[in-house]
Amino acid sequence: MFGLDPFSRPVAVIEILLLLAFIAFVGWLLGRLALSGRISSLRTAIADQEAELEECRRSKAAGGVPGTIARTANTPKAPPAFVHADPLLPAIAPDDTPELIDAEPELPAVVPVADVPPVVPPAPPAPPAMPTSGLPATGNSEAAVLSRIAARSGELNFDRIGRAVALDADDLKDIVGVGPFLERKLHSLGIYTFRQIANFTKEDIDKVNEIIEFFPGRIERDNWVEQSKSFYERKYGSKS
Repeated sequence: MFGLDPFSRPVAVIEILLLLAFIAFVGWLLGRLALSGRISSLRTAIADQEAELEECRRSKAAGGVPGTIARTANTPKAPPAFVHADPLLPAIAPDDTPELIDAEPELPAVVPVADVPPVVPPAPPAPPAMPTSGLPATGNSEAAVLSRIAARSGELNFDRIGRAVALDADDLKDIVGVGPFLERKLHSLGIYTFRQIANFTKEDIDKVNEIIEFFPGRIERDNWVEQSKSFYERKYGSKS
Protein backbone atom coordinates (compact mmCIF):
# COMPACT_ATOMS: atom_id res chain seq x y z
CA MET A 1 0.00 0.00 0.00
CA PHE A 2 2.69 2.49 0.97
CA GLY A 3 5.44 0.69 -0.89
CA LEU A 4 5.90 -1.86 1.88
CA ASP A 5 5.93 -5.56 1.46
CA PRO A 6 2.49 -6.93 2.15
CA PHE A 7 3.76 -10.40 2.71
CA SER A 8 5.89 -9.32 5.62
CA ARG A 9 4.01 -9.64 8.89
CA PRO A 10 5.50 -6.62 10.60
CA VAL A 11 4.80 -4.58 7.53
CA ALA A 12 1.17 -5.75 7.51
CA VAL A 13 0.74 -4.75 11.14
CA ILE A 14 2.13 -1.32 10.47
CA GLU A 15 -0.18 -0.89 7.49
CA ILE A 16 -3.20 -1.81 9.61
CA LEU A 17 -2.18 0.61 12.35
CA LEU A 18 -1.68 3.40 9.86
CA LEU A 19 -5.08 2.68 8.32
CA LEU A 20 -6.77 2.76 11.70
CA ALA A 21 -5.03 6.02 12.56
CA PHE A 22 -6.20 7.55 9.31
CA ILE A 23 -9.78 6.43 9.88
CA ALA A 24 -9.69 7.83 13.41
CA PHE A 25 -8.38 11.17 12.17
CA VAL A 26 -11.09 11.41 9.53
CA GLY A 27 -13.74 10.56 12.11
CA TRP A 28 -12.42 13.17 14.53
CA LEU A 29 -12.36 15.76 11.78
CA LEU A 30 -15.96 15.04 10.78
CA GLY A 31 -17.10 15.13 14.38
CA ARG A 32 -15.30 18.40 14.92
CA LEU A 33 -17.01 19.94 11.95
CA ALA A 34 -20.45 18.70 13.09
CA LEU A 35 -19.85 19.96 16.63
CA SER A 36 -18.79 23.36 15.35
CA GLY A 37 -22.00 23.65 13.32
CA ARG A 38 -24.11 22.65 16.34
CA ILE A 39 -22.35 25.16 18.57
CA SER A 40 -22.87 27.89 15.99
CA SER A 41 -26.61 27.18 15.75
CA LEU A 42 -26.92 27.18 19.54
CA ARG A 43 -25.14 30.52 19.77
CA THR A 44 -27.50 31.96 17.18
CA ALA A 45 -30.56 30.72 19.10
CA ILE A 46 -29.20 32.13 22.36
CA ALA A 47 -28.58 35.49 20.71
CA ASP A 48 -32.15 35.55 19.40
CA GLN A 49 -33.54 34.74 22.86
CA GLU A 50 -31.43 37.45 24.46
CA ALA A 51 -32.67 39.96 21.89
CA GLU A 52 -36.31 39.06 22.59
CA LEU A 53 -35.69 39.27 26.34
CA GLU A 54 -34.10 42.69 25.99
CA GLU A 55 -37.07 43.89 23.93
CA CYS A 56 -39.46 42.65 26.61
CA ARG A 57 -37.49 44.48 29.28
CA ARG A 58 -37.58 47.73 27.32
CA SER A 59 -41.33 47.38 26.72
CA LYS A 60 -41.99 46.70 30.39
CA ALA A 61 -39.89 49.69 31.45
CA ALA A 62 -41.85 51.91 29.03
CA GLY A 63 -45.20 50.63 30.41
CA GLY A 64 -46.44 49.33 27.10
CA VAL A 65 -47.03 46.04 25.39
CA PRO A 66 -44.24 44.37 23.42
CA GLY A 67 -44.48 45.26 19.75
CA THR A 68 -46.35 48.55 20.42
CA ILE A 69 -45.19 52.10 20.96
CA ALA A 70 -45.51 53.30 24.55
CA ARG A 71 -47.58 56.39 25.13
CA THR A 72 -45.49 59.32 26.34
CA ALA A 73 -46.39 61.67 29.15
CA ASN A 74 -46.60 64.62 26.76
CA THR A 75 -49.43 63.12 24.71
CA PRO A 76 -52.44 65.45 25.11
CA LYS A 77 -55.60 63.96 26.58
CA ALA A 78 -58.98 64.43 24.97
CA PRO A 79 -61.27 66.72 26.97
CA PRO A 80 -64.25 65.00 28.60
CA ALA A 81 -67.62 65.37 27.00
CA PHE A 82 -70.33 67.18 28.96
CA VAL A 83 -73.86 65.83 28.90
CA HIS A 84 -76.66 68.09 30.13
CA ALA A 85 -79.79 66.57 31.59
CA ASP A 86 -81.73 69.81 31.04
CA PRO A 87 -81.35 71.23 27.51
CA LEU A 88 -82.48 74.69 28.69
CA LEU A 89 -79.47 75.12 30.99
CA PRO A 90 -76.27 76.49 29.44
CA ALA A 91 -73.28 74.25 29.15
CA ILE A 92 -70.66 74.81 31.82
CA ALA A 93 -67.07 74.07 31.03
CA PRO A 94 -64.75 72.69 33.71
CA ASP A 95 -63.00 76.05 34.01
CA ASP A 96 -66.32 77.95 34.26
CA THR A 97 -67.60 76.08 37.33
CA PRO A 98 -69.04 78.67 39.72
CA GLU A 99 -67.36 78.82 43.09
CA LEU A 100 -69.57 77.66 45.92
CA ILE A 101 -69.56 79.68 49.11
CA ASP A 102 -69.76 77.57 52.23
CA ALA A 103 -71.99 79.83 54.28
CA GLU A 104 -73.98 78.74 57.31
CA PRO A 105 -77.73 79.44 57.08
CA GLU A 106 -79.12 81.90 59.53
CA LEU A 107 -81.19 80.30 62.27
CA PRO A 108 -84.28 82.01 63.63
CA ALA A 109 -83.96 83.58 67.02
CA VAL A 110 -85.02 81.33 69.87
CA VAL A 111 -87.63 82.88 72.11
CA PRO A 112 -87.20 81.74 75.74
CA VAL A 113 -90.21 79.99 77.16
CA ALA A 114 -91.06 80.23 80.81
CA ASP A 115 -90.79 77.00 82.79
CA VAL A 116 -94.20 75.44 83.17
CA PRO A 117 -94.53 72.85 85.94
CA PRO A 118 -95.79 69.51 84.66
CA VAL A 119 -99.36 68.66 85.41
CA VAL A 120 -99.48 65.59 87.63
CA PRO A 121 -102.87 63.88 87.74
CA PRO A 122 -104.14 63.21 91.24
CA ALA A 123 -103.59 59.71 92.54
CA PRO A 124 -106.72 57.56 92.63
CA PRO A 125 -108.11 57.02 96.10
CA ALA A 126 -107.05 53.82 97.79
CA PRO A 127 -109.75 51.17 97.98
CA PRO A 128 -111.27 50.77 101.43
CA ALA A 129 -109.64 48.07 103.52
CA MET A 130 -111.74 44.99 103.93
CA PRO A 131 -112.25 43.98 107.55
CA THR A 132 -110.56 40.69 108.31
CA SER A 133 -111.30 40.30 111.98
CA GLY A 134 -114.36 38.33 112.92
CA LEU A 135 -114.51 36.40 109.64
CA PRO A 136 -114.64 32.64 110.03
CA ALA A 137 -111.71 30.75 108.54
CA THR A 138 -112.65 28.47 105.68
CA GLY A 139 -110.93 25.58 103.98
CA ASN A 140 -109.07 22.54 105.26
CA SER A 141 -105.93 24.28 106.51
CA GLU A 142 -104.93 23.74 110.12
CA ALA A 143 -105.85 27.30 111.07
CA ALA A 144 -109.30 26.91 109.50
CA VAL A 145 -109.92 23.60 111.28
CA LEU A 146 -108.82 24.95 114.67
CA SER A 147 -110.96 28.05 114.15
CA ARG A 148 -114.06 25.95 113.45
CA ILE A 149 -113.43 23.84 116.54
CA ALA A 150 -112.92 26.87 118.79
CA ALA A 151 -116.17 28.39 117.51
CA ARG A 152 -118.09 25.33 118.82
CA SER A 153 -116.47 25.14 122.24
CA GLY A 154 -119.65 26.50 123.83
CA GLU A 155 -121.48 23.28 122.95
CA LEU A 156 -119.65 21.34 125.71
CA ASN A 157 -120.78 21.21 129.33
CA PHE A 158 -117.61 22.45 131.05
CA ASP A 159 -119.48 22.63 134.36
CA ARG A 160 -119.50 18.83 134.34
CA ILE A 161 -116.11 18.00 132.80
CA GLY A 162 -114.26 20.92 134.41
CA ARG A 163 -112.50 23.99 133.10
CA ALA A 164 -108.77 24.41 132.44
CA VAL A 165 -106.33 26.80 130.78
CA ALA A 166 -103.11 26.35 128.84
CA LEU A 167 -101.01 26.67 132.02
CA ASP A 168 -102.76 23.57 133.43
CA ALA A 169 -102.21 21.49 130.29
CA ASP A 170 -101.12 17.85 130.55
CA ASP A 171 -99.31 16.04 127.75
CA LEU A 172 -102.39 14.60 126.06
CA LYS A 173 -100.15 12.86 123.49
CA ASP A 174 -99.54 10.20 126.16
CA ILE A 175 -103.02 8.90 125.36
CA VAL A 176 -102.94 6.20 122.72
CA GLY A 177 -104.53 7.58 119.54
CA VAL A 178 -103.77 11.28 120.27
CA GLY A 179 -101.16 12.93 118.07
CA PRO A 180 -99.81 16.52 117.94
CA PHE A 181 -102.55 17.80 115.63
CA LEU A 182 -105.31 16.09 117.58
CA GLU A 183 -103.89 17.57 120.79
CA ARG A 184 -104.09 21.07 119.25
CA LYS A 185 -107.71 20.36 118.31
CA LEU A 186 -108.52 19.49 121.93
CA HIS A 187 -106.76 22.63 123.13
CA SER A 188 -108.83 24.73 120.70
CA LEU A 189 -111.95 23.16 122.19
CA GLY A 190 -110.79 24.04 125.74
CA ILE A 191 -109.68 20.54 126.82
CA TYR A 192 -106.18 20.58 128.34
CA THR A 193 -106.03 17.98 131.13
CA PHE A 194 -106.42 14.27 131.81
CA ARG A 195 -109.05 15.14 134.46
CA GLN A 196 -111.35 16.74 131.87
CA ILE A 197 -111.19 13.70 129.57
CA ALA A 198 -111.64 11.34 132.54
CA ASN A 199 -114.94 13.12 133.30
CA PHE A 200 -116.35 12.53 129.77
CA THR A 201 -119.77 10.93 129.56
CA LYS A 202 -121.21 9.16 126.53
CA GLU A 203 -122.81 12.44 125.47
CA ASP A 204 -119.51 14.32 125.86
CA ILE A 205 -117.63 11.67 123.88
CA ASP A 206 -120.05 11.88 120.95
CA LYS A 207 -120.05 15.69 120.98
CA VAL A 208 -116.22 15.96 121.15
CA ASN A 209 -115.87 13.32 118.43
CA GLU A 210 -118.14 15.38 116.19
CA ILE A 211 -116.59 18.77 116.95
CA ILE A 212 -112.95 17.74 116.44
CA GLU A 213 -113.97 16.01 113.19
CA PHE A 214 -112.55 12.69 114.37
CA PHE A 215 -113.42 9.18 113.23
CA PRO A 216 -116.77 8.12 114.71
CA GLY A 217 -116.37 5.83 117.75
CA ARG A 218 -112.59 6.23 117.80
CA ILE A 219 -112.52 7.81 121.28
CA GLU A 220 -114.36 4.83 122.73
CA ARG A 221 -112.30 2.26 120.85
CA ASP A 222 -109.04 3.83 122.07
CA ASN A 223 -110.58 4.11 125.57
CA TRP A 224 -109.51 7.72 126.18
CA VAL A 225 -111.51 7.96 129.42
CA GLU A 226 -109.82 5.01 131.17
CA GLN A 227 -106.37 6.03 129.89
CA SER A 228 -106.90 9.58 131.20
CA LYS A 229 -107.97 8.29 134.62
CA SER A 230 -104.84 6.15 134.80
CA PHE A 231 -102.54 9.03 133.78
CA TYR A 232 -104.27 11.40 136.21
CA GLU A 233 -103.91 9.00 139.17
CA ARG A 234 -100.30 8.30 138.23
CA LYS A 235 -99.50 12.03 138.01
CA TYR A 236 -101.54 13.44 140.86
CA GLY A 237 -102.05 10.37 143.07
CA SER A 238 -105.82 10.73 143.50
CA LYS A 239 -108.94 9.83 141.56
CA SER A 240 -110.92 12.39 139.67
